[in-house]
Amino acid sequence: MKAITLLFTLIIFASSLFGQTTVQKYDVLIRKADSLYQAKDFKNSAFAFSDAFKATDAKITVNHRYNAACSWALANYADSAFYNLNYIATSMNYTNYGTIKSDPDLIPLHNDTKWNPLLEKVLANKKKAFPNLDLVAINGFKIELVTYGMENNQKGKPVIVFENGRGTDFEYWLPVIKEVSKGNATFAYNRPRIGSSEDDNQLPTVDHIPDVLRQTLQAKGLNPPYILVGHSWGAAYIRTFASLYPDEIAGLIFVDPHDFVKSKVGGRSCYKEIGLTQKQIDSLFAEYDKSADEYMAQGPKFVVEEMKAQREFGKTGYELCNRIPLPDVPVHFIMAGGYPFIYEKTAALYDHEKMFRINNDIKMENWLQLINPLKFGKFFYCSNSGHMIPKDDPDIIISSIKLALNDFERLKIEKTTLK
Repeated sequence: MKAITLLFTLIIFASSLFGQTTVQKYDVLIRKADSLYQAKDFKNSAFAFSDAFKATDAKITVNHRYNAACSWALANYADSAFYNLNYIATSMNYTNYGTIKSDPDLIPLHNDTKWNPLLEKVLANKKKAFPNLDLVAINGFKIELVTYGMENNQKGKPVIVFENGRGTDFEYWLPVIKEVSKGNATFAYNRPRIGSSEDDNQLPTVDHIPDVLRQTLQAKGLNPPYILVGHSWGAAYIRTFASLYPDEIAGLIFVDPHDFVKSKVGGRSCYKEIGLTQKQIDSLFAEYDKSADEYMAQGPKFVVEEMKAQREFGKTGYELCNRIPLPDVPVHFIMAGGYPFIYEKTAALYDHEKMFRINNDIKMENWLQLINPLKFGKFFYCSNSGHMIPKDDPDIIISSIKLALNDFERLKIEKTTLK
């Protein structure tokens, strides 16, 4: 099941109390459906999704339909699962071929005669959405990529490069790519095993992936300087790229990033701050590790291998991607402030929203320390956006890229003047 996309709506005070209750009903039912899925009560989760979709003011997203299909599939209601999947393929132009093909939740549907026609629809949507889709051989393995604005690929002009979050396809960058490619060449790709990229039989570590990315850019004739835009776990990859090739960087934009500066001990500091004992913290982390192990035993390889890479990354003390200070180029952090309302079994142990805020404060302090020494460091806080900022608020990323481009030009002028 794709990471749950959480519903954060701005409730406008309507003249009718009935209008307010229906919005709240949809929100509550969606959260109930997600909660039941997490508890592996797939049948009741599916029915909760179905009830939510009937709400008068339902704002049904692609992810809600997709997640409903996963619950129906796991509850062995194939027809209902296909109804939702075909709906997003035909009426909502769903493009994420790599995810739907590899999602273990949908394995019960694979032998159904409706499965292959569904995949063909999704693949057709992807080709239509990304007419410049390409496969390039890197070290003997094909990497799936897309380029836009190649007419703007000029010497010295920054190329905008997108690095996805953990186990995700580049399709969610599309609104951002289409806008920024009007003035600059843009590049997005899928790391090995994701989408139609082949398995290169290597762990996707923060050392390996920047090398793959650099080779792929060169194969497409896209030379530095680069403005790298990394979301979530992708932030660790672009930070390492900047450590390995600092002279090739025109800017770095970290979108709700994986915390690549905290120490192993620091990762638990928010639990101490909220008042948990060391025994409680150790117990929680043991439970987290157990859940991760269970998922890794049956999850899709393209996600599992990246989870392994994250574990390896955690063991290094984070020095792999912090070998040298950030280059003095435009560096932006865009942070999600929308609290994800997820029901958890440990809810009684501590206040989860308070924990979320504490953890955000810790990360914010880390990010500000990094950009304070820089001439063009910027920080953006999106109070109503969830972790999927590229979908929740693509305009803030577009604005950030445009600001970084302007500041890069100012730096060039200053350097020329000094000479």
